[in-house]
Amino acid sequence: MKLLIVALTLIALLGPAACTSRFEEINTDPTRISSATLDNPAAAVATANALFSSAVANGLMRSFEFQRVQSLYADLYAQYYANSSVYFASDQYQVNQAWLNAGWNLFYPRDINNLVLIIAAPNTSNNQKQIARIWKAFLFHRMVDFYGDIPYFSAAQPGKPEVFDSQQAIYTDMLKELSEAATALDVLPAAVTYDSKDPIYSGNAASWRAFANSLRMRLAMRISRADPARARTEFLAAMPGAFQSNATNALARVNDQNRNALNEITGFGEFRMSATMESLMVGYNDPRTGEYYSPAATDNAFRGIRNGTTPSTLGTAANNANSNVGPRFSRTTMAATPRIVLTYAETCFLMSEAVINGWTTTGGTAREWYERGVTASMNQFGITNAPAITTYLASTTVPTTPLRTTRPVSTLPVVWSTNATAQREQVAIQRYLATYPDGFEGWSEFRRTGFPRFYTPANYDPTATVPVGEFIQRLPYTDQMRGFNAAGVKAAEARMGGDGQNVRLWFAGGK
Repeated sequence: MKLLIVALTLIALLGPAACTSRFEEINTDPTRISSATLDNPAAAVATANALFSSAVANGLMRSFEFQRVQSLYADLYAQYYANSSVYFASDQYQVNQAWLNAGWNLFYPRDINNLVLIIAAPNTSNNQKQIARIWKAFLFHRMVDFYGDIPYFSAAQPGKPEVFDSQQAIYTDMLKELSEAATALDVLPAAVTYDSKDPIYSGNAASWRAFANSLRMRLAMRISRADPARARTEFLAAMPGAFQSNATNALARVNDQNRNALNEITGFGEFRMSATMESLMVGYNDPRTGEYYSPAATDNAFRGIRNGTTPSTLGTAANNANSNVGPRFSRTTMAATPRIVLTYAETCFLMSEAVINGWTTTGGTAREWYERGVTASMNQFGITNAPAITTYLASTTVPTTPLRTTRPVSTLPVVWSTNATAQREQVAIQRYLATYPDGFEGWSEFRRTGFPRFYTPANYDPTATVPVGEFIQRLPYTDQMRGFNAAGVKAAEARMGGDGQNVRLWFAGGK
């Protein structure tokens, strides 16, 4: 095994112990099993089931990593939430290297390594291999959109040197992997596949094929600014096999042993509704508001905090004065609320944007796809009252101007516009609302589209490398990463155009 993987494995096993007395509880994988049994034909399929279950549950991150990587970074950068804690300044773009290392140290040796083992093993089934390829692409696309250039082609490959690959090369391969894996899946009932340990589709190959195509559409649209021709080709090829309804939404089951990490950490009292979400949801009188958030304890209204507001400005009553998550995302339902991975609603908005782009007219107009996306999202969150949805889609109300802000995040209503420029913004906003609470996706799409028109942080940490008035574009490599491969990091930064948090990634118009 290569030096980096071995080193990261040791850190994953030993490093975080100094940070928490709950290390064994947090970092013990209940499905851990010796990969050597993959060499045994009689045990390979069952072993792959356990390894894949781990790769899904851990890949979506358990509470230890989720708090430090998604909640304190991506979710704040997506402005689904704002920091309300006196202990953190991450939504002022302060970087805590230990938090980033908590995710990085487990990503390769645990999650990616499990998938690579399944794919390479001679005795795992064809469907197990193809589904592992699909999930590997899902995990990698979030990581590359987080940092930029990262080790990809050599990841978890014994004997190969670690290389930080370019984002363009990684995206090209992820799209290829999704295409090939979807095609190679055997959807016949007799095909050997994953069992119920697969927490998303229990090995259903047809559903995984739809997931692969929908994810391919997401990635194609992501690069539409950087490589329009490839984006269009990939999108159109994936389109016929994508999600057709909420019935195939990718929702990862949870239980008492594998809890919803967002729900699990909401009791820490570290974040509340953002001013961006208040502007949109209150202004639109959005029926999903009570599903996403709870009214503030002080006045029973939905209230948000501007990102980057200092603790001294917020005061000690910030949590009571602003909206926490809704009941479905509370600790009381952490063993019941599934993890949202990818949905039909998002696919509808992708289709709407594709029609606006002139890529396709399949299945309806841009407006029809937009309205289907809104309806699918409402239904997904339990809002099935057709008149209420119709009223929302016809609404001419606009976003509000919350406390400590000077403008709304959009001047557009929900009702479909006749102007193509406005339509793009409307589609982006509704997709943003529908992908809640996935901060990885919300932040990535903001960097691509510029919508909604986020509020700049009220304050910027002195250590931040983002100019005042601008938004963070990537997470920097940590000193630990440099220690593993200083030359690789240096080359990646030179290729991307710098080492700062303000360096635009390839998909967002950078290098």
